[in-house]
Amino acid sequence: MLNLLLSTLALTRAAAAAGYQWPSPQYDALEDFLYEGGRPDGSSLGALVSPCRLRGATNTTVAAEWVRLVYHDAATHQIADGSGGLDGSIFFETDRTENNGAGMNNTLNDFSVYPSKYVSRADVIVLGTVMAVATCGGPAIPIQGGRIDANVAGPYGVPNITDSLDSLKGTFAHQGFNVSEMIQLVACGHTLGGVRYPDFPNVVPGSGSQTVVQLFDDTQRFDHSIISQYLDGSTRDPLIVANASAASDLLVFSADNNVTMQSMNSEQAFSSTCSTIFQKMFRTVPSTVNLTDNIDLVPVKVTGVQLTIGSPELQFQANVRLQLSSNHTTVTMYWCDRYGSGANCASKLKRFTAPSTSAPVSSPFSATMNLTLQKYQFVVPLAANQSISKFWFEIDYGNGTTTVANNNGAFYNIDQDAVLFVPSQSRPKAVLSGSNGVFIAAAVKSTNTPSRVYVDWIGRATKNFIAVNGTTDLKLNSSIPSVAGYNFYTAEITEEYGASMQFDVISVQQNGTSLADTYKWDTLIGLNTPAETQVNSTTSSAAGGASGAVAVATAGPWTWSVAAAALAVLSAAL
Repeated sequence: MLNLLLSTLALTRAAAAAGYQWPSPQYDALEDFLYEGGRPDGSSLGALVSPCRLRGATNTTVAAEWVRLVYHDAATHQIADGSGGLDGSIFFETDRTENNGAGMNNTLNDFSVYPSKYVSRADVIVLGTVMAVATCGGPAIPIQGGRIDANVAGPYGVPNITDSLDSLKGTFAHQGFNVSEMIQLVACGHTLGGVRYPDFPNVVPGSGSQTVVQLFDDTQRFDHSIISQYLDGSTRDPLIVANASAASDLLVFSADNNVTMQSMNSEQAFSSTCSTIFQKMFRTVPSTVNLTDNIDLVPVKVTGVQLTIGSPELQFQANVRLQLSSNHTTVTMYWCDRYGSGANCASKLKRFTAPSTSAPVSSPFSATMNLTLQKYQFVVPLAANQSISKFWFEIDYGNGTTTVANNNGAFYNIDQDAVLFVPSQSRPKAVLSGSNGVFIAAAVKSTNTPSRVYVDWIGRATKNFIAVNGTTDLKLNSSIPSVAGYNFYTAEITEEYGASMQFDVISVQQNGTSLADTYKWDTLIGLNTPAETQVNSTTSSAAGGASGAVAVATAGPWTWSVAAAALAVLSAAL
């Protein structure tokens, strides 16, 4: 029965996977960030906030500062004309009184190195917020991606702590929130952190120390203490008790005679309400922006694919991340040759190997969801006269159940091997003597005579927060000996592109068509690659299946609604 349940769940995942197929560059980048916590090079935004850590020597949390910033970015929204909202304009607005405080600049500094080709500054703000909420005991809030960054400041929009109730209502209404939603946003936003001296010296007395923070409630958790302590009269919230002329929380919380506050006065109600209202805030974007679907977990996730020059010929690298239900899971990668008698698995000829390494991955978000994620890295040598056309995985869960992950039957395809990025011949800018550039090497088949080989690059994590992009031509480099029928083309990119650069290596053929090796990161150059593993061959079954395997594609997003559907299928089968 257990095997039937697992197979049924896998089948239902496949049925729900219609909206996702690898590669899906934007979705893949957002999903990696949300469930693994940061960039592909291991730089972790989640580690800056987890486990609900304090900010330096203060008594407030990093999470509180991150949650404050997301509303201040969204507050520029004008529902009447659809302008403003969560667009990253906050990066250009910290000189305003409404955005004062060390916490704002701390947060911008935390977030500044994480924007990339497919993850905007505004998306980083939302990703950081859900990690902050999760690591401090709050819910795992569903999010979408696809926000577009503004490159200038937006309109003023954050309410002032000395505003009247009518003014507060009007401000939130302009942003698209009614009175009850205003109360929810403020209560959910103020469950973490407090008011810092000297940001608001008329509210919090101090002696000049930046570490003096008067907290909104008695806990450092994302919980309903802000509600319960307000209702029972024990609140310490400085925007209620400290200064009658700056009692904005009191005005907001009591705006509907405490009806909304009473409705949130339990952990379950608070968590659910905050999740709902934060999701609405996250969707507060300019009307010209179309957000993605919810970023659901891809239970079998392929990343880090690189066909390149190895020793002595080609090398293929790929990662697969699994959602584990057993500590006894084993994974095997299979692939088909591109050339020769076994091309495209002719005569059922397949190659296979075990992973080189494996390691757990996590983020505050995935940890809150109690997900166990394991990433397996594969590194194998290939003969140039065989190469690789497509690959897939067989997963043995160690309980009698085996599944085949083959991208919903489409396989994980390697589109071309005529132009390849070569990390081993490239050099990161940090190790280039006397240069601020990065040295890029590409391999092009010597049977090709391209009219142009170039790098199309973008950097979004810049000092002035404005993305830069460009193209750089690569030139034939005869000082690097040819390998396995490939010549090397190189160039140094010296433009200032910020903390990271993503790039495509493109070869333009004589007939005008282009071939590309896409979505590479400069910060991955120079990282150690695990040892290659042994390549084996078999003709035991057709491509995409294995002897005795349940041929189930499991590469689609997984949600609790999918689980419910799976159980319904199981019930009908029994």
